[in-house]
Amino acid sequence: MTFRVLGHRRLATGVFLRFDREHLIGPDNQPLRRDVVRHPGGVAVLPVEDDAAWFISQRRAPFGTTVLEVPAGRLDPSDREPETAAIRELAEELGAEADELIPLTATYPSPGYTDEVLHLFAARGLRFSERRLQGAEERESTLISLPIDEAVSRIERGLIRDAKTQVAVLMWARRRDRL
Repeated sequence: MTFRVLGHRRLATGVFLRFDREHLIGPDNQPLRRDVVRHPGGVAVLPVEDDAAWFISQRRAPFGTTVLEVPAGRLDPSDREPETAAIRELAEELGAEADELIPLTATYPSPGYTDEVLHLFAARGLRFSERRLQGAEERESTLISLPIDEAVSRIERGLIRDAKTQVAVLMWARRRDRL
């Protein structure tokens, strides 16, 4: 299949997102229009201690409820590597530094409408200090430690619904015995 990009038009610019309309020609030579959210990319970190991991329960406006998730954030323009952002997010949201940052995978969270790439890591050898919370949601967040097997069970029962958290937990559960 061949898709040719004819151009794009910027529809809007947000705080860190851009909204574009792509104009394409499809494989059948028919014109296509696709709306795309341009995202700088992000990171998520599964902080692991022994056979448990730390999670953050925080309110997420799009769902109007709290979501249990791993520390995460977007890549800043100053981040040369995703590891830089992962270290920052771990310090801000968990108040921790790690002796070891282990790459798990990179994912496309929703390739139907955004070009976001999310880099997932596990962190071991945690040393805790004070959290450096950013924004109202983080300031009202709660930290929760769960055994990995309990986190997997919560995923299976639909209690952990955040995709980045699901992928990080399941990848770690599969790899932990090999590390």
